[in-house]
Amino acid sequence: MPMKRILLFLLTIAAALFLWTGCAKAPPKEANLAKVMDSMKQKITNTEMMDLSSKDLKPNLGVDAKDVKQFAAYVDSTGTKGDEILLFEGTDDGAADRIEEKLNDRYRQKETEMKDYLPEEYAMLQKCKVERDGNFAAMIVSPQYEELEQIYHSALK
Repeated sequence: MPMKRILLFLLTIAAALFLWTGCAKAPPKEANLAKVMDSMKQKITNTEMMDLSSKDLKPNLGVDAKDVKQFAAYVDSTGTKGDEILLFEGTDDGAADRIEEKLNDRYRQKETEMKDYLPEEYAMLQKCKVERDGNFAAMIVSPQYEELEQIYHSALK
């Protein structure tokens, strides 16, 4: 009889520990987006790219600077290529939602612009997407998107 009670007690403790660890919140993701972008720049073949500053966020992307904890943005400067790498960390979940929405708007805008006028760039864009991971949101549009996405994903800890 005492052995059954001990076994029942141990099973109860094990179940409680299992439930407690299963319900624990995952630690927030971390990444230094400036360093991530520096790594990406080494892989990008388009030599006519430019960085965007915080002053460019609202007029170019519709992103409110108050929603942004950190960002890195590198875009084609000629208007003839679709290359655009936009990496953001929102200040909180709501801010990340708003940033993701603006990136989706930007993606749709690029689709509309490229579909008829830049068919090769449009084909590349169709392989790319907007991504969200915690408070991080990104849009990576580049012929090297697979390599760049790998750099981005490995940077998010």
